Amino acid sequence: MISVPAACGPLPHPTAKLPQSASHSSGMSSSELPPTPARSPTWLGRLWAWRRDVSLQQLYANTAKLFSGHAVSAFVGLGTIWFATAGLGVWQFGILTALLSFTSLVGNTLKFSTWEAVVKYGADDLSRSDAEALRRLVAFNTLLDVGTALVSLLVCGGLAYVILPLIKVPGEYLPFALFMSLSAFFTVSATPVGVLRLFDRFGLLAITEPIGPIVRLGLCALFYYLGWSIWAFGAAYLISSAIDRLLTVWLGWRELRQRDMVPGWRHVWARHTEGHPGLWKFVLANNGRTSLGVITKQSDDLIVAAFAGPTGAALWRIAKQVSSVLTGPARIFVISVFPQLARLWSARSYRSFRRLVVRSSVTSTVGALLVVAAFAALGPFLLHLFFHKASQHQFLDAYLPALLLMISRVATVLMSPFGPALTAMGRAVRNLKLALMLAMISVPMLLVLTWQFGLIGAALSRIVAETLTAVVFGWTVMKAVNARVRSEESPPAPESARSAAIGS
Repeated sequence: MISVPAACGPLPHPTAKLPQSASHSSGMSSSELPPTPARSPTWLGRLWAWRRDVSLQQLYANTAKLFSGHAVSAFVGLGTIWFATAGLGVWQFGILTALLSFTSLVGNTLKFSTWEAVVKYGADDLSRSDAEALRRLVAFNTLLDVGTALVSLLVCGGLAYVILPLIKVPGEYLPFALFMSLSAFFTVSATPVGVLRLFDRFGLLAITEPIGPIVRLGLCALFYYLGWSIWAFGAAYLISSAIDRLLTVWLGWRELRQRDMVPGWRHVWARHTEGHPGLWKFVLANNGRTSLGVITKQSDDLIVAAFAGPTGAALWRIAKQVSSVLTGPARIFVISVFPQLARLWSARSYRSFRRLVVRSSVTSTVGALLVVAAFAALGPFLLHLFFHKASQHQFLDAYLPALLLMISRVATVLMSPFGPALTAMGRAVRNLKLALMLAMISVPMLLVLTWQFGLIGAALSRIVAETLTAVVFGWTVMKAVNARVRSEESPPAPESARSAAIGS
């Protein structure tokens, strides 16, 4: 029998817990216990926390200023469509729509996106306090605006005879088509817009946004009650466009005059690229990119008219007007985000740049999905409520194309920060290459699907094209920005490694 020494004390009870360490055996107060790990926030919680992001707050503040004007314009635009469709009927309204689409396509294809050059290079000039360089920049872009406006006018007038048979418009409307070619001259006013955006005068842009549509609404309402012809409604569009552009030009030059930065004649003949390295390359690449974007996104009006005639063009115009509830904010979002991205990239604040791109894309896409869901539920009721006259009942067929277009616009909203991000990064040529690649895919697809399935096929092609654009541009931007962030965060090489590299 084995005896247990008394010094060892009694054995512990079999069910008793043995101490794990000497430090624990002496006891531990509740205040010394390790803290319970905090629960990681859900994605919805993280999304809600983004409301404190100062850059995001500024972005949405500027967007809200512009959208206030756009919302009024969109509402007024619906009123204009009501009077035009009630006064002209579906067929003549389709002719007016097709001719306006043609002049807009020519003008927007030929014009230079000079406002981006004003914002990008103007931000650098202001950071250097170089007023002379900014004056040269404004003079250079103004010359481009005026030149392309004149060329657009001549091209539209010269092609009017050719385009009428293609969009199934009778030859008797040739004089009217030549008259509507004047609208191409008023598609160009980008430099004053760039000046206002450069100096954060988004409030002025919001004020001017609805003035043209309000004038157009008043004239169309007057001509509807007077029972006037398609010529009067065409004149309403021309007059309102002229007033809108002239007002924007006046505000832009007034802003320059108040800051004593109006260019003189010597700046017209100056060496504009001095202080602006790569200016010609930037504007030419951006012109190619925007032209491809216009051909990709605005040629659908003429393609639909070619396959479906003026009636199909009218229905497609209604569908696009409805979907503008998303395309309008997306366009405004691009305008608002570009100046901020240009400043962040110029300051080499790459993490803030990436954060603004990602957060602005995600938050705007969530809002777009909510709008699509609302239209899917209420669209038929709203269209029936709006187009209630007997001459307008055919426009109710625009519901399904409008819904499909709105779905495609979700991808447009998703990618809205990525195009400006590439431009702010100085990747204008890369931007052009991507736009060319996407145009080579989307335009043939639009032709084939519209030929086979009409308006539904055209809308389906937009879904594929916009989704592909969002994926390609998003991947390109995030790859480039992540590389800059990693290079910024990577620690410097140790001294021994550098010495070994030098010795080798």
